[in-house]
Amino acid sequence: MSMKTWLPKDIETLRKQHKLSRRAFSELLGVTGNYVYLLEKGVKTPSDTLRLLLDCVERQLQENEKGKESAKRGKGNL
Repeated sequence: MSMKTWLPKDIETLRKQHKLSRRAFSELLGVTGNYVYLLEKGVKTPSDTLRLLLDCVERQLQENEKGKESAKRGKGNL
């Protein structure tokens, strides 16, 4: 499996797309909020391990969004 190249803007976009604070996002990744800030500003680059974790978190957040959408549609059918 090839890992996505995570650019600073990609990291910030993922976080904001899912309406997560830096603190909440950092807790998902197991890093500090300041480290997320440094990643988003391009001061730091994610390690291979963190890139893999970002891939997993992105997938999980997308699945959660799909689940929420399905639940909303299901409630309308009651």
